[in-house]
Amino acid sequence: MKKNLSIIAVYLVILSFLVAMPAGVMAASDWKLAVQKDGIDVSIRPVKGSDFDEFMGSADIDASIDVVYAVLIDIPAATQWMADCKENREIRKIDEHTSVQFNVTKAPWPVSNREALCIVTEKKDEKTGKIIFEFHETNDPFVPVGKGNVRMPEISGQWVLTPINRDHTNVIYTVKSNPGGSLPKALANMKSKDIPYNTLMGLKMMVKKDKYKKVTK
Repeated sequence: MKKNLSIIAVYLVILSFLVAMPAGVMAASDWKLAVQKDGIDVSIRPVKGSDFDEFMGSADIDASIDVVYAVLIDIPAATQWMADCKENREIRKIDEHTSVQFNVTKAPWPVSNREALCIVTEKKDEKTGKIIFEFHETNDPFVPVGKGNVRMPEISGQWVLTPINRDHTNVIYTVKSNPGGSLPKALANMKSKDIPYNTLMGLKMMVKKDKYKKVTK
């Protein structure tokens, strides 16, 4: 009887641990490493009910979290470093930490450019110094679809900035989307490997610019 009680106790401990575990941790094994070079890891995983993979790019950036943050909040400058970014602008602020932003991603001919209208929310953990930007699609009748573009019906993701030390920051960039229109599945999933890699490479270069280093002095 005591043996059975011990087994039940162990089972309950394990069960309570699994219930309390964040969903992202339990699903971590779903990720498949697709690219690993130049200090950047890109992983992909299938999305239930969708033909399009979710991607995650991660890298340690040789800059303080303040410098990385300065790059990310320079919204129009995203065209200089985010992969295939043709346009990026703020539509309006909702509050101090939330805004509506508009982005256009270039697509290879004859595929139409994709645009996204998103609510972006900024969060900061004062204890750890971690900064998170979360974004997801929204609708706005005052922002019509651009000529020749396709509005993405679904997109969500986040940027997670975690300070490693005074001069280095870990960055994780995750996106899940439905590009809409008639975009070929193979092309979309190929881009899901290229976009995070090229974006993080661009970020590595961008943090070297004096304009962002000066902001933090």
